[in-house]
Amino acid sequence: MENNTLKSERDCGLLDPGQPTRSDVTVEPRRPPTLAAVSSPPLGAQVQQMSPALDQLSLEFVIWSRTSERPCLDVGCGNGIASTAVLARGGHIVAVDPDSRALEELTGRTPTEQRPRLKVRLGHLPALDFEDAHFGAVHVARVLHLLDTYDLQQSLRKFFRWTYPAGKLFISTLTPGGRFWKPYEAEYARRMREEAQWPGYIAEMTRYFPNWDGDGAPIHLLDERVLRRELEAAGFTLEASSCYRLPWDSAQTCCAVIARSKA
Repeated sequence: MENNTLKSERDCGLLDPGQPTRSDVTVEPRRPPTLAAVSSPPLGAQVQQMSPALDQLSLEFVIWSRTSERPCLDVGCGNGIASTAVLARGGHIVAVDPDSRALEELTGRTPTEQRPRLKVRLGHLPALDFEDAHFGAVHVARVLHLLDTYDLQQSLRKFFRWTYPAGKLFISTLTPGGRFWKPYEAEYARRMREEAQWPGYIAEMTRYFPNWDGDGAPIHLLDERVLRRELEAAGFTLEASSCYRLPWDSAQTCCAVIARSKA
């Protein structure tokens, strides 16, 4: 990649007339928010929000898929933004998500002529596995924050096996940066000073977010340093990295890396 950074949305052709737009996605009608909803947004939902559009990393994945001779994999595909874009450009995709309804909707809105190039699978990390898979690329956008340290490391090793010997990994994580995570800022700084191995692992969200309304599971935030370290430990060669605010939520920061599995 040029200058070892991800391309911008403009450079990646975000405005390409052939690219699926947000109108291609079925969106449930929303009621006007009440004042209480505006002043106190649900924190858990904000962290788990699915992508309403392709960000920089997903754009790169879609572009790469057009030239891949092997099928590509979209882990945690959600409403299928990236998978739909891959299909629109002639690629083959395996879309995986733990939500069977999301997969059914993705299949249902895929044009008939594109369906032979789409496979869907119900599953989630860390249990997900493909014993004999050889994907041209694996796309994992903001999924790793749901994994503990052991499951994260095991999942990265799976990604390496699935893309070996010459595939690419397009991966992004939520980081401790951004004003959303400000209540955790002091603790994160303390752990960084102490050179903690996993400074962004939050075992009890309510300790820093008293109004946390998530499911009670830990949240694992990964900065660029930790993500690069773990990818290299799994065998990947890093090609490009970038950190940026989420286009749909400026209060949160994302770290994105493109890595290659080389023999």
